Amino acid sequence: MSTNSQILDAVKDRDLASKQGILQKLFAVWFDAFIYNQIWEDPRVDLEALELDKNSRVLTISSGGCNALNYLLSEPESVTAVDLNRHHIYLLNLKAAAVKHLPAHEQFFEFFGVGKSENADEMYKQFLAPNLDEGAKAVWDKRIKIFKKGGLYDHSRNGYFLRVFQRFARLIGCRPDAVLNARSLNEQASLYRKNIKPFFNNFLIRLVGRMPVTLFGLGIPPQQFDELTRETDAETTIIDVYRERVRRLACDFPIEENYFAWQAFARKYDTEKRKAIPEYLKDENFGKLKSNIGRLRAKVGSVTDEIKTQPHGSFNRFVFLDAQDWMNADALTELWSAIAEKAEPNSRLIFRTAGAESPIKTRLPQTLRENFVYERDASDRLFKQDRASIYGGFHLYILK
Repeated sequence: MSTNSQILDAVKDRDLASKQGILQKLFAVWFDAFIYNQIWEDPRVDLEALELDKNSRVLTISSGGCNALNYLLSEPESVTAVDLNRHHIYLLNLKAAAVKHLPAHEQFFEFFGVGKSENADEMYKQFLAPNLDEGAKAVWDKRIKIFKKGGLYDHSRNGYFLRVFQRFARLIGCRPDAVLNARSLNEQASLYRKNIKPFFNNFLIRLVGRMPVTLFGLGIPPQQFDELTRETDAETTIIDVYRERVRRLACDFPIEENYFAWQAFARKYDTEKRKAIPEYLKDENFGKLKSNIGRLRAKVGSVTDEIKTQPHGSFNRFVFLDAQDWMNADALTELWSAIAEKAEPNSRLIFRTAGAESPIKTRLPQTLRENFVYERDASDRLFKQDRASIYGGFHLYILK
């Protein structure tokens, strides 16, 4: 089965001849490409929910691969990263090869912290290409030039999307990156009101923001757009939902360490102070990352298939990103039935949703749902701590 077909199967919940079905088909075509150059789920929140220890065996959807590497810093027994999008696995494979084979942290940071290097071609040919699998090598042989042309964080479809909107913001007199210079939360709020909030009042933004295809650039499928619209009412539009989430991103967490805000507003990390960067990129963590990289396994595929085909007890920590929003009731039932059958008691599962509510409440049969405990208080508390701020809900379940 082609990657495009697998993605369509994952997002399809309507007749392909319907309006929603056509949008889902378009999204599947769009998503079969290099979408994310970094992950948009906060690992600090994940790690508190997962409670990783030396016996933890993590199964996670890869996306940009950052959090799979972040989890390794807690020294679990294993981390398995899967993704239907082969380009994300190729990026994670490149990162893993870089951890293992680049001479020192500084070269690693050039590639994935700065996102560009004048010596990218030479380092790739000497240290990385010989240590990649055939599929990843074929792609990166052609793509390695992005590390010299613009840089990693200017590329990927998510990167292109952010670049377009940041340039448009400047054309209408907004400067989203100004908030990165703030020295306090009060100053962040002031700079947000001046340089970001007016962006959402622009006629063109209010027009295109109502179109589901606009959010394809953020990797948001049509059914997640529908979830977002459910938060609207007579007085609240979808634009208001976007604006509030961007406000949280810009104002609710210290900008000096919120690397999600740096990427959203400037497509970069703080490469000078190196505080607003993921933990896996920090110099003081490189030795531990290098010593644990052998515990990582990455492969193209679905979490459901991975659980069903592995022995009982292979995983006891599950990270589903926002995939539960993508799945219809049958797909969710298949996935959670596999977990109930194959996982050990007290396994912990986390995911995020576009809206506030967990789809598990309404889409799973009650007899299956009764196998899991929903940690609502912890979920609500951790949601408020998520620095990425792009989702409407965070959810933690524990297998009885």
